Amino acid sequence: MLSSGALTSTMLYAAIAPQAALRSTFGETLEGPLAEIVVRNWGALTAPRLRGVTMRLRPGMIAALAAAQLLGCQGAPRTGGDTAARPADTVLSQARIYTVDAARPWAEAVAIKDGAIVYVGDDAGAEAWAGPGTRRHRLVHNLVLPGLVDAHTHPGLVTGSSDIFLLPRTTDRRELIAAVARQARSHPDLPILVGGYWPVAAFDAGGPRKEDLDRVVPDRPVVLFDDSGHSQWVNSRTLRMMGVDRHTPDPVPGLSYFARKPDGEPTGWAKEMAIRPFLQKMGYGPRLTPDRTQEFLDYLVSKGVTTLYDAGNGLDADAVYSVMARLDREGRLPLRYEGTYHVILPDQVPGAIDELKRLRRTYGGARLRFNTIKIHFDGVSEIGTSSVLEPFASDPKSRGGTVISGDALRDFILRLHEERIDLHLHTVGDAAARTALDAVEKARALAGGALNTRVTLCHLELLADADVPRFKRLGVVADVTPHWNGGYFQGAEATLGRERYNRMYRVQPLLDSGATVTFSSDITDFIEWKDGRANPFFGMQIAHNRQEVAGGKSAPIRPPESERLRLEDLVKGYTLNGAYQLRLDRTLGSIEVGKTADLVVLDRNLFEVDRYAIHDVTPIAVLVEGRVVHGGLP
Repeated sequence: MLSSGALTSTMLYAAIAPQAALRSTFGETLEGPLAEIVVRNWGALTAPRLRGVTMRLRPGMIAALAAAQLLGCQGAPRTGGDTAARPADTVLSQARIYTVDAARPWAEAVAIKDGAIVYVGDDAGAEAWAGPGTRRHRLVHNLVLPGLVDAHTHPGLVTGSSDIFLLPRTTDRRELIAAVARQARSHPDLPILVGGYWPVAAFDAGGPRKEDLDRVVPDRPVVLFDDSGHSQWVNSRTLRMMGVDRHTPDPVPGLSYFARKPDGEPTGWAKEMAIRPFLQKMGYGPRLTPDRTQEFLDYLVSKGVTTLYDAGNGLDADAVYSVMARLDREGRLPLRYEGTYHVILPDQVPGAIDELKRLRRTYGGARLRFNTIKIHFDGVSEIGTSSVLEPFASDPKSRGGTVISGDALRDFILRLHEERIDLHLHTVGDAAARTALDAVEKARALAGGALNTRVTLCHLELLADADVPRFKRLGVVADVTPHWNGGYFQGAEATLGRERYNRMYRVQPLLDSGATVTFSSDITDFIEWKDGRANPFFGMQIAHNRQEVAGGKSAPIRPPESERLRLEDLVKGYTLNGAYQLRLDRTLGSIEVGKTADLVVLDRNLFEVDRYAIHDVTPIAVLVEGRVVHGGLP
């Protein structure tokens, strides 16, 4: 028999553990029919509408609730031998279900009750969960996946960029300048001209010059973002309004700074975050609207994304999260949204934890939560701001830089460890990754073991072989952006040299080492959205082929070809591993009994389509907590 004490422990554990853990942990105390009822029904006991209440109840109340549930189940009518005590709300059958559960990778059917998965298995077993009110959908071999997790993107930057003017897609500088002149003539009343996105590859190592813009717009500030999103081309008027001259110190030398002439005069090329505080003082910031923001979020859901991590909005967090919070309050936020406090300059670090807590208090809600601080640790190789182990080929005196030192990062990680707050680090260069890993290792030693902080290093465009096994050993998550892997960004060959350029975007060694690898879109502007780069299946195709989608079979394969990733690894990175990064893997990321019913039903089998048609794979239905939020079930 099951004692009241064992029952209480079982229910407490059931609130947070999957079915397999329940059986393995309580196998000796749970026996016979009663054990089967407990295991079968813990998902209903801990369904989303009860979880928050259950975890706050005293043990005696939990035991009483569990006992009442069990008595109700024992007395419920049954329709056959080994059947469910309570009918499911929804049963999906005759499907090809890729569960991302190592113990049972494939299934035919899934049953959902109160937003939770109560059955995964074959069609025959699913029949036991069907009752008179159960919605039954025969999917006729449609592929079903867990809800996808975009582990690093920027919805605020995307929707806030929709009102900037667009430069032509060209490397011809004369065409770029002519486009600025046309914009100035056609919009004489605009106080500031903000546009993009000029290609870094259109300029030499000296970058763009303010004088070229001064000739066409001498009287108003002009700010033009590059195609990497990490630098800006400005005219003299902008520099004067910001008060930036030869005597102005750079915010972070080697990382966020103003390119200068030999006499110290700014050239008009601002790198990384040097310009951001000045833009804020000038009154320029993202212009978000709830409707446009929801349009982008609905787009993500239509591509199967049910959870995302917002990797930061510079200094504009309040402008972005006030809109997200409004959508959440109005029931219009269609997915789970993990916000962040974004550190872009050193003086933000001391107050970062307090700022995250303020965002949590001010904007946190049913689907909008805050548990991660993001540090823009280094820059990008295309403009020579990533932190690299060997000097840049384009500037032998420079190895880039980081926003804070390794020791400062170590100390900050220890503060986060005490607060149980997670950390996300922008690390493009191999030196940035090594410095971050060193900081984690030192923090672990000082903390006496594993950290309460879950650390993620993102991008990892360059990574030294010696540092690959450290991710698994230190428990650090590696987040990468697969749609970059076909040659999307241009300009790094000039700064890194051919040998290092050909070593960029290597993910397979991390997978082979057993590291937890997550995938993300990391799109930052309206154009990338409209080009389809926020679509996870677009990213999967590029990472699987190492080729750009637009070129199809004839597109160049970015070396090394051995980096063509397996679809199974890509799916796991977009599901279970993404959930792990956000501390949601107990309830999301795989199709298992007891987990939340976030599901994606595809129009064709991802694992069987032509490798150049993966980007066209489309969800016919997306479920969040068992409810269809996009499309429809047959």
